[in-house]
Amino acid sequence: MDFNKLDKESKKNLHEQFAQYSEILGGSNFFLTMVEEIRDQKPNPLLNQSGAFHTSKARVVLSKSIYKDTLTALFEAIRREEKNGDMLDGVTPKEYKAAMNMIRTLKPVQITFEAKSEEGKTFTFNILDTSVEKKTRVTFAFKTIFFYHLDELKKVLFYKGN
Repeated sequence: MDFNKLDKESKKNLHEQFAQYSEILGGSNFFLTMVEEIRDQKPNPLLNQSGAFHTSKARVVLSKSIYKDTLTALFEAIRREEKNGDMLDGVTPKEYKAAMNMIRTLKPVQITFEAKSEEGKTFTFNILDTSVEKKTRVTFAFKTIFFYHLDELKKVLFYKGN
């Protein structure tokens, strides 16, 4: 998804959401630093069996641990969603089963970021957005923090509404 192609209302809402997230962690630079640290961790920190990992600014907790095959299916679904507008569009029957299993597995999963600097400051979001019936999407917050290029996150954080 290209942030620049969104309508003004969507841009404003996403900017406010991410401004709130960055404020909890101490500011935009701390938020960007946290995202860079997450991406630098190898193997992918989402695969930690404990469902938790740390950066210098936050403790990140998943409500359920994720396995490699589920994460691989999620990234493939994100690519399909970006290309076709739907994560299930144009999948083979075998891929469909894997995609549906991934959706069932990740639907209840929430990711919580707990700021280390101040006790009790947290923000949480789901990996999947199921607000529209028969249309499951990966949340913009998840894609921006764990998948998209850092420039996309900077566009959201530093957006100036006209």
